Amino acid sequence: MPGSGVVTSSLTHAATIALRLLPRPGRQEPRASYGRNSMNALRRFVSVRHAAYLMAIAVIVFTTVCTAAQFWRIDLNPIRTPLSTYLRGPGGVYVRSVYYVMAIALLGFAWAIYEATVRTRRSLLASLLFAGAGLILPIVAASELFSDTPYHALAKIIHRSTTLATFLWLSFGMVLLSSRWLRDQRMKEGSRFGLALAWLATFVLWFQVLVSIFPNGLMEKLAIALILLWLGWASRHLLRAAQPGLTDLS
Repeated sequence: MPGSGVVTSSLTHAATIALRLLPRPGRQEPRASYGRNSMNALRRFVSVRHAAYLMAIAVIVFTTVCTAAQFWRIDLNPIRTPLSTYLRGPGGVYVRSVYYVMAIALLGFAWAIYEATVRTRRSLLASLLFAGAGLILPIVAASELFSDTPYHALAKIIHRSTTLATFLWLSFGMVLLSSRWLRDQRMKEGSRFGLALAWLATFVLWFQVLVSIFPNGLMEKLAIALILLWLGWASRHLLRAAQPGLTDLS
């Protein structure tokens, strides 16, 4: 029929236009991928800030409770008595509780520092050191509960070994992370202070282990105070670096 060619041509032309209007997978994929990456980055950004806030709270609570314990335990000499002794006896439940809070905060902190650091400067070892300290810190606290039981000898060995491991892992993790942050353009500002503080805490720790001039309680509490100060600095550093528009958690 004479009009059949016109109809066929019109249908073909309409089909071509319709195909052009359909979304092309090749063009939409980058947009979808970009949207997913943006949402993932936002979730990580929020989680990093939550972990930093948790660590800051843990530092404040730990410092407050352990400082108060020096006053309510009037039967102990705060200069000669290590902090572990306060884990049992009157008020020991409060001291143990802040140990558990700090353990949880360290686990979150271990994840946050890995996510917040630029990919080329991330250190899995540093995160593992902080996570390891968080995992064994509850053992440090709980082992003191067996001091006056038939398991006293075993509990003492466990307590000493886990305490030493906690101190060593934290000190090495602090030095390693501060060194990495010093070479991270987003974390570089103020990292020299953190590195110096980390080395000072490490020096005090090894001085306590190798030299027995000063009372054990004094040196242990000084090392703990320096570690807490560093953790407080690190949590603040995370919060300051993880600002909208400044953080690239990729």
